[in-house]
Amino acid sequence: MKIKTIFKKQILLYMGILLISFGFFGAGISFVYTRQYMNEQEQQLILQGERFKESMSSLYFTGVVDMSRMSFELQIMEKYMGASVFFMNNKGQVSLVSESLNQQWIGQTITDEAVSIVLDGRVATVKGKIGGMFNETVLTVGYPIKAGDKIIGGVFMCKPITVIQEATREMRGVVVGCMIPVFIIGAILIYYSTKRIIMPLRDMNDAAKIIADGNFKNRIEVKSGDEVGQLAESFNNMAESLEKTENNRQKFIANISHDLRSPLTSIQGFISAIADGTIPIEKQSHYLNIVLEETSRLTKLANDMTDLSKAEAGAVKLELCQFDINDMIRESFNVFETRLSAKKIRTEALFEEKFTMVVADPNMIQRVIHNLLDNAIKFTPEEGEIIVETTVKGDKVYVGVKDSGGGITREEQKKVFERFFKADSSRGLDKGGVGLGLSIVKEFIKAHGEKIEVKSNENFGTEFTFSLKRADVK
Repeated sequence: MKIKTIFKKQILLYMGILLISFGFFGAGISFVYTRQYMNEQEQQLILQGERFKESMSSLYFTGVVDMSRMSFELQIMEKYMGASVFFMNNKGQVSLVSESLNQQWIGQTITDEAVSIVLDGRVATVKGKIGGMFNETVLTVGYPIKAGDKIIGGVFMCKPITVIQEATREMRGVVVGCMIPVFIIGAILIYYSTKRIIMPLRDMNDAAKIIADGNFKNRIEVKSGDEVGQLAESFNNMAESLEKTENNRQKFIANISHDLRSPLTSIQGFISAIADGTIPIEKQSHYLNIVLEETSRLTKLANDMTDLSKAEAGAVKLELCQFDINDMIRESFNVFETRLSAKKIRTEALFEEKFTMVVADPNMIQRVIHNLLDNAIKFTPEEGEIIVETTVKGDKVYVGVKDSGGGITREEQKKVFERFFKADSSRGLDKGGVGLGLSIVKEFIKAHGEKIEVKSNENFGTEFTFSLKRADVK
């Protein structure tokens, strides 16, 4: 059966890792303990062999060999060590055996690796059946017995491997007994920790499905500051951005519908009236001029939307050159001279330097200045004032356009560069615009890699300031 949920996959993965880790840990502990236990048994057998060697060497040194004494020593060693013991002379023949061994081996000659090592004067530690003396594998420690420099035989202590394995098996049982509750606790912790990670992902999945259906108001509760919490936070930001985009889309459709409907209705009405003779011939020229103005308005709207879309998509190609921004500002004032005079608006140009050369696309910057001046004229009351100022700071030129209008609120300043945005206080003054001018200004300045800012206080006017790259004038 195919596992589909991440929760099940993670649980099985972590449980598998836990089992494998415990398996390696248990095997490692068992190996180390078994090796350590075997070493301890070997050392004990070697120590007893050393003692037996001293006792036997003294007997041979005196020249009086008491076989009953030797046999007694073997029995003591067997009981103390829990190991079978036998003594072999230097010819490889068994001379004495402990009680647990078959007495028939006395007098038998044994050929084995351990025997060869001991009769060569070295301590032997081997595993095997010692020439067939045992039916099972035993750990054998053989110790050479010397009288002076002469090897007189060797004592062999044999302990069944099964006895050693039984001791290690008990240890493994203790380890497993300790590991089982640890595994259960680990499994419980894995379950809840995995659930804590997966649940926000499930919530995000459910929220994504809701958003896919067009409901952008759903949010995820952020409960942690880790990567999952950051992901949930990013998801909420995305949902908020999508909600904002959807609101802007609906607002865009509503605004564009309104701005298209008004001139189209006027055009249709006037042309219909001219066609059916409702408007007399002597007045047709007047109404045709109105139709022409409305078509110009529609053309401007279409051009503004096209330019804005290109700028936002980064498809605008800059034609950079050096020019005097002061001269461009003077020309712009001349373009708006009629409107300025009609409202009796005072104008002032403040230039820090006589010639202020910048590197930019002159057509774009001219449109930026025109849009800002157009905006300032709309919202400056009669007999108001508009000031345009250029200042130089390092490699930047700053251009400020300030009016003495009613100003805009702080909340409106955050949205002033959004397409189709109109401040509530400006709706009665800006009847001809559609709210794209400042959006175009921002995108054109952004295309130059520069910034534009707005500062405004209610009832004290508004100032827009943008930067341009200063030309290297020698």
